[in-house]
Amino acid sequence: MNGRLPLLAGPVFTVIFFVVTLLMSEEGPGQDASGKAVVDYVEGHEGQLFFTAFAAPALGALIVLFFSQLRTLARERSIAAGAGPSVMIAGAVLWAGGMLVSSMLELAVLGAADDNLEQAAQTLNVILEASWLPFIGGIAITLIGAGMTVLRTALLPRWLGWVALVCGIIALAGPGGFLGFFVGPLFMLIAGMMLLVRSDEPVGSVTEPV
Repeated sequence: MNGRLPLLAGPVFTVIFFVVTLLMSEEGPGQDASGKAVVDYVEGHEGQLFFTAFAAPALGALIVLFFSQLRTLARERSIAAGAGPSVMIAGAVLWAGGMLVSSMLELAVLGAADDNLEQAAQTLNVILEASWLPFIGGIAITLIGAGMTVLRTALLPRWLGWVALVCGIIALAGPGGFLGFFVGPLFMLIAGMMLLVRSDEPVGSVTEPV
């Protein structure tokens, strides 16, 4: 049971992540929005913004928990797991950190808007609009590491490893980050469900890379 709980973090993360994404489906003020426009938007969406901001720590914890368990299983499966597991964990930490940075900036914008500090709200909104970089970068690195891990250890089907690796590489490009935004959570869902189904099988056997 202890080994199953971290694996559940993947599907749980995906569900919460897409619920939060749907809540924020309405386009917010852009980078060139005035301070008044930012304040007006925040005042009309205060509840949603608070929810998404405070969901970030839990989501970050689920990311790190899931990929830490994936790394453990990969190293149990193969004595030659290579650099993939370490790359995957580094990406997961960056991904979670990117979410926390965005959450911090959202709370700062909320505070500025609540105090009617239009200039501060405008400045913070400009920074918030650029905070996607560590988030998308983290997803890309996580997918690359996960793809390397799967292909090296056969912990999951090879096709899933190739999907993760290719999408991770594409996500490193600017427009390609949009792909990683969806593929990262979907990888956690699919991999988590597959590993949960197979969790009754012995995972301590040592295999050579295929």
